[in-house]
This record gives sequence, C-alpha cells and structure tokens, in this order.
Amino acid sequence: MSMNVKPGDRIKFIVSDCHLSAGRFFEGRLNPHEDFVLDDDMCDLFEHFSTGEFGGALDVELILNGDYLDFLNVPIHGEFEDFITRERADYKCDAIIAGHPKVMAALKAFAGRPGKRITYLIGNHDADLFFESVREKLTRAWDPEGRYPSPVVTIIHDRDRIEYPEGVEIRHGNQLEVASYLDFKQPFLKASDGVEYLNIPWGSFFVLKIINRLKSEREHLDKIRPIKLFLAVGLIVDPIFTLRYMFLSAYYFIKSRVFSTGRPLWGFRNMLAILSEETRLFQDLERPARKILDEHAQVKTVIFGHTHRPMDKVYADGKQYINTGTWTKMIDLDWRYGGAQARRTFAVITLREGESRCELRQWNGEHQPHRPFR
Repeated sequence: MSMNVKPGDRIKFIVSDCHLSAGRFFEGRLNPHEDFVLDDDMCDLFEHFSTGEFGGALDVELILNGDYLDFLNVPIHGEFEDFITRERADYKCDAIIAGHPKVMAALKAFAGRPGKRITYLIGNHDADLFFESVREKLTRAWDPEGRYPSPVVTIIHDRDRIEYPEGVEIRHGNQLEVASYLDFKQPFLKASDGVEYLNIPWGSFFVLKIINRLKSEREHLDKIRPIKLFLAVGLIVDPIFTLRYMFLSAYYFIKSRVFSTGRPLWGFRNMLAILSEETRLFQDLERPARKILDEHAQVKTVIFGHTHRPMDKVYADGKQYINTGTWTKMIDLDWRYGGAQARRTFAVITLREGESRCELRQWNGEHQPHRPFR
C-alpha cells in the first residue's frame, strides 16, 4: 500500500518491544526464554522502508523505541543475574547478536542504504546499553562499515525521549512507571570492591528473579495482561502456582528494596506506588500521555511503547496518542482487546513542510506490507 511519499519528506518508522534475546537455541539447548519468532517478517519490514518508494536518497529513520532487544531474557550459564556488570552485559549482547543473525544483517543493510539511519532509545529491558562497551558492540554490528561512533547508527543513553519541532514526542514509556523507572543520571552503582554494576529498577528485578524463574512451568506467564485479572482467575483455576507466584513476588520485593545492602532503598510511599502499578487493571499509559499533551501546547502527538497494547487515539481537540504495541504474542484477558494475538504493529511519522502526520500501522507481509491498524 503506497503512502504517497513526496520528495523532501522525512519518514520515521517506529518499532518497539520486540524483545529479541539469545535465539531459539542458546547455551546448547532449546531456549524457552526467546519470545521473538518473526525474524523474516522483521527483515521484510526493514527492506520495505529502504527500497521502492522509500529508496533512493529519501530520508528514512528507523527508531527502535526501547525493549527492541531484551537483555533481561538472556541467561548466563543458566542463571539470570541481577548483579549486571560490564562483562555480563557484553556477554548478553554477543548472545543477542548471534541469536538473530538475519535481523542483524537486515539492520546493517538498512543503515547502509542512502538516506537511511537507525536511532535506539533505551527501555527497561535493554538498560545494559548504558554500558558503552555494549553500545559499541551493537553500533559496530549495525553500521555498514563497522564504525563506532557511527554517522548512521545512534543509541541514545542520556535521555528518555526524542522530540521533533513538528509537534511529535517519542518515549518508551517506562519512565512513567515507578516500578520500571531508570535513573539516567545514575545508571550505575558501585559494589564495596569498586566493581560497577547496573542500577536496575524493581520491575527488572521482578523479571529476572520471578518471571524467568517460573516461565519454564507456565510459558505464558509474561504474556498475560492485565495482572490483576490474571491473579483473580489464577486463584480459582491454578491456586497453588498463583499463590507461589504471589509469595515470590512479595519475598523478592521486600528483599530487593527493603533489606538491600547495595541498592538505594525506597520509601514507603514509593513502595505503595509500585504495588499499585503491579495490580492495576488497565495499564495503557493513556492518562500520562494525555497529561503530556495537555501540559505542552506544542506537542500534538505522543508515541509510547512499553505496555504491549497497541493504540491509535485521536482526541476531540485533534491531539493524538499512539502506542506501538509489540511483535510478541500476548494474551489479553480483557475481552475488549481480542484475546491471544501477535500484532506486528509500528508507527509511521511523515514530516512535511513543518507539519507531521502520524499513524499506527500493522505489518501484513510481502504482498500487502501494511495497513491502518484497527
């Protein structure tokens, strides 16, 4: 489907929350922690937006809006370490690059075409990118000439957003939740022996120590939304497992944030805010998106990821909230959102003569590449 691209247009297409980790086979065995299985479709998407009507010298920027890679899902010799040092982050980065060779090659090919470039925003599952060595590995893997720094590959690590003067603001969205908040001013902490390690939020600790630990028993555990409804149903149909899940959540929450010896401790108010977020019935970030739109007159469109729930909502005043969703399979217990689906959604921004046009689209494959999301 043609987008009627004109010479001089600047195109931004945004993908997030694909959670590429170490591949289907890792460390000599089938990897149950790999959630991304659409490598070929992803490669087709990159080729589509760098050839044909998007080819030549047309300015096209691919924005990977957080959690495109999933470092939390990569075990190190079978264990999920929460003490993440540079060496461990490098190991996981190498595993992700090796686990998805087709996608890595497609990204490199995309960045090597005229007028094309890649920009990456950090989310809560890829905070290992705060380490410069990890950014260098990834940049060299995607730059067509293996350069670092690269003129066509940028990994943003000093802020959580991209803003365009045409009235568009892009964020991953995790900074709007206490449980997933990353400290961009203090991304690292130091152990007593001087070793630097990643300052991860409670949500990341939750994935490492609870979700990944129980995922081998219930493969769908990290794919169910909303959590509150999952717990309510689970207490009826799967009570033993659900109670164990709740107990482990409480145990590690207290251990990591109340009795922690190395991490900053959180006050009672912050802990209540986190617990409230974990059990909230509908998490789609629409309220904070609307707040941004209300408080900043120049912002016309806000684009988030993070929630895995695709949205494209235009309000009565003409302002817009888009959520790019995910390419991994989700099970939504809220009947309004269609049950179990793998929606291959992405956002497209066209900047033309000081104006912006933004929409959520869905990838359908080679013969009908994309269409408006419904």
